[in-house]
Amino acid sequence: MKKILFLAVLALMFAVSCSNGSSKITPSGQHDDSDQSGSNDGDTEIPDGGDTADSESPDGDDTPDTELPDGGDSSDTDLPDNDKIVEDLDFESGFIALESVEFSLKSREDKTGKAMMWYNFQPADENPEKKPLFVLYNGGPGSSSGLVFLYNTAKRTADQAFSEEGFAENASSWTQFGNLLYVDARQTGFSYGIIDDPENRISRSGYFSTSNFSVFVDAADFIRVILRFLKSHPALESNPVILAGESYGGTRSTAVLNILLNVADYSENNRPFYDETLFKEIAEHFKKIDPSLSGMPSKEIVAKQFGRQILIQPLVAGQEQFDAEGELLERSDSPLYTVQEETGRKYTPCGNSWNCNKHNRALQYIQNAGRDIYAYRKPYNWLFDYTDVGTAKMLQMPMFQEFILNDPKKINELYAENRTGAFRYGSTSGYSRNIEESPSFQNLPELEKIIMRSRMEQRSAKPLSSGNLESVFGTLPSYDEYFVDLNYDINSTFYSASIDPYDTVNGEMFLENIRTVKTFITQAEEDIIIFAKGIPESLKSFDGVSGVTLEDDSFTVNFSDGQSVLVTFPFYPESSHSVSVNQPEKFFNDVKNWLDQ
Repeated sequence: MKKILFLAVLALMFAVSCSNGSSKITPSGQHDDSDQSGSNDGDTEIPDGGDTADSESPDGDDTPDTELPDGGDSSDTDLPDNDKIVEDLDFESGFIALESVEFSLKSREDKTGKAMMWYNFQPADENPEKKPLFVLYNGGPGSSSGLVFLYNTAKRTADQAFSEEGFAENASSWTQFGNLLYVDARQTGFSYGIIDDPENRISRSGYFSTSNFSVFVDAADFIRVILRFLKSHPALESNPVILAGESYGGTRSTAVLNILLNVADYSENNRPFYDETLFKEIAEHFKKIDPSLSGMPSKEIVAKQFGRQILIQPLVAGQEQFDAEGELLERSDSPLYTVQEETGRKYTPCGNSWNCNKHNRALQYIQNAGRDIYAYRKPYNWLFDYTDVGTAKMLQMPMFQEFILNDPKKINELYAENRTGAFRYGSTSGYSRNIEESPSFQNLPELEKIIMRSRMEQRSAKPLSSGNLESVFGTLPSYDEYFVDLNYDINSTFYSASIDPYDTVNGEMFLENIRTVKTFITQAEEDIIIFAKGIPESLKSFDGVSGVTLEDDSFTVNFSDGQSVLVTFPFYPESSHSVSVNQPEKFFNDVKNWLDQ
């Protein structure tokens, strides 16, 4: 058995391979061993890779405490070829290779390392070639996307409410109205990083820098995966794409859409992020859809394909959102006073204290009262405990196969012998070190420390099953892992970047996006981490917004230039942070009705 992950937020994810063969399983469980995606036609030499730019940065981007000679360079490690065409739309899983690319963030030149990105594709029940593609993921940052995959959006569900020991056919499967693509972020879930010498601890540690982990690099990863998936599936290449992100996934969706919609402006280096190869790939994609296009596509052209987003309890407005949530949580109608009545544990608000963070105080109170910050009516860490059950199921063979609905044994890159250069952790021993004493933990925002401590406590008390994947795919070295639900090293690195998840630019991009993109945001009553009413409230503080009007199931943003934008904002009175866990049927119906509008 592998080492046990010492952190959590549940996750997982599955994927379709452009680079290796896969077999398919019909929803009834019958196997079809025909090769749907083919085998590798050969490796493509990838130039230079993984330099993590360890020189000191004037803008405050993170630099390792120790000088790292080659910080994740993987120039000699070839990646599988992505140029595979899949004609049939069927269940498939695998990896998409990400090469090393040069970019700049706030004028700082940098370079990413290589990665293998895991994804799972589930076609629509009927006429998939005519249906939109939903791209689903969780957040963290550093979480896999197993939670949305396992809990009541995919064809099958691991939810113990429907099947205590195994799986159930999902009555609320989103395949009823679209194609589903689940993606694990770099170094999370089944996705893994690649360097030349993974046995070298310093090289592994060097990979965990803002060269590979920041709001914009993460968004660029997802854009590449989406475009390469579309390219390899011609039947879907011009279909509508709908992003569906949970929690930090809202920030990811915001950055992904902002780059896509404004790629012409980004390509002129008028934005904080510049990635020439990414912008060219975006232009090539839209030119293939419409050969009459020249240069970068306009916002209007992009919006024809990327014109909707679904955000599940999202962070979209950075620190401004958390500040607004804190104010609302101190009002007389706050759920904190309900918890006080039920538990007898006194809640003391910050009031006018200048050095008291109201949102952090609310979270600390909920924890001290023995309740879950993701579901205040439930016991402490209830959500993690509940969804760990589904994750443990998925890590068992052949249950893994039943959930992804194709044969994982045909995915070459899962086997230990084929994971050349693969690794997950900077430390040799995973999470066995005392991470609270690490400099990266100490530099986290206080809110992230609160969240991380609860995850560590839960994972220490109830370790996540390591499963038996090694019995099929082989034993991995201590610095690697088949599945990682939440990678602490990633989470801490994001907050060292010059633009982090709390930055005001995230809210500015979100407001810019919703002028063009139809937006659906969940409003879960029990979630205190993302107390959703704080989202419309926070938007009032941004330049260019003249007001925000809140209705029962929507809110309207009024811009100073006269434009008004309606955001769908349905209320989920029995839901935690993960709406698909608690109210999957209502969520399904709300999304279906929204799509028809």
